Amino acid sequence: MLLGVACLKKCLLVLAVIILTSLALISCGGSSSKSSSSSSSSTPKPSGLKFRAVVSQDVQSTIATPGLILIDALKDLRANVGQIGAGSMAPAALFLSSDRKITVAVSIDQNRLVVLNNNTEAISAIGTIQLPGNTESLVISADNGTAYAAVPNAPVPGGGSVGAIAIVNLNTGGTPPTLPIPGVHYLTESGDGSKILAFSDNTDLTQLSNVQTVTVVSPFNIVAGSKNAVCNPAPPNPVVCQYVTGFDHPVAGFFSSDNTQAWILNCGPECGGTQASIQLLDLHDPANPVAGPPTPVPGGATVGFMQNRTLYVAGNPPVGSNTCAGGPTTAATTCGRLTIVNLATLPQATPIQPTAVIPDGYHTHIDISGDGQLFVGSRNCTNIVPATPGAEQRGCLAILNTNNGNLVIPPDNGDVTGMTPITNRTVFYLVEGGELRIYDTTTDKIYLLQSIDIFGNAVDVKLIDF
Repeated sequence: MLLGVACLKKCLLVLAVIILTSLALISCGGSSSKSSSSSSSSTPKPSGLKFRAVVSQDVQSTIATPGLILIDALKDLRANVGQIGAGSMAPAALFLSSDRKITVAVSIDQNRLVVLNNNTEAISAIGTIQLPGNTESLVISADNGTAYAAVPNAPVPGGGSVGAIAIVNLNTGGTPPTLPIPGVHYLTESGDGSKILAFSDNTDLTQLSNVQTVTVVSPFNIVAGSKNAVCNPAPPNPVVCQYVTGFDHPVAGFFSSDNTQAWILNCGPECGGTQASIQLLDLHDPANPVAGPPTPVPGGATVGFMQNRTLYVAGNPPVGSNTCAGGPTTAATTCGRLTIVNLATLPQATPIQPTAVIPDGYHTHIDISGDGQLFVGSRNCTNIVPATPGAEQRGCLAILNTNNGNLVIPPDNGDVTGMTPITNRTVFYLVEGGELRIYDTTTDKIYLLQSIDIFGNAVDVKLIDF
């Protein structure tokens, strides 16, 4: 009986400690007010986290080493583990697989890559892959077995025009074979992985002279085991590439849900062409893809984001039209434009006029939060550093509330080099000026109650859990 009473007292004491500990955790939740229930049902990884982001850092110094840094994306805290080394390279741009199982990190000099296994939180044993040149654009196959990297300066066997897609085996590594496509700079992959659209800088393709071309690549038709692939292999092997003419410096494409159509973004004057525009590429007949007429986008078009049948397009209008009139008051003398396009109305002969005046620079990043805040970022923009407290501060970021049209130019400085919305939360991660910023999407301001110090120089950020 006395033993039972003692046991009861001990149990009550343990219960009291648990309750007090729980209350303490609730009161010290950091940015928990910015969280809703997580959609992540994954088990904890080696870091102990279920919902993570990863940041690349490219500086070697007395206090920093290049590598990948894990972030607790539920609490906006740096993971309580060391950063992940990236071999001998300094990681910069990050490319995420569609199932978020792997992340490919490209070096700051753009000619090497490593693969992060997001489940084990370790770099793949295949090590560092050397590319045949520099890449800014990479897509990953649906089975995560292959990465296709656009390398505009890749040498071509036989001395042809430089440029090729490097075909990287993500399971075995080694020297990647290449598929020659002169000047290929950007890639877009269909949802089912059956098509890759290749966009070239070069207007003098070997196959087609002095025309602007989109190359439709069928990766499933590439002959397995080839040291160097070709667009037109000998019969009975199927054709790998189809060429579609009639574009004006194309830089991006956006596939329909059934992968039978793609809307092509023509950069036009910002890339040395004539007219920024959007064109529909009909892919119903794989053997005969057809380009439709262009719809002019006078505000410029270097980057886009598609949500349902709405395409958000950012760029700069031609010189003379690139003033800041109509936008927020600023000391900047040149500005970019954001254009909202209803794809259901295309094609149309009437130019689609811009929706908002945004910072200038070359626009490279665009994404949207779950509550409709559209983030648009550029590099080499007009930065305004406040000369006195309270004076204008302006960098390369604009935020548009797509629900009511309100536009914010946050008071921060620097190039925007990475961004990712955080699922089921009203926060948005963004890298500007080498710093990781946490934005509160209910106010479009940097979240001041929590910050994450990245020693060195942050470059890119990706959310690696659903």
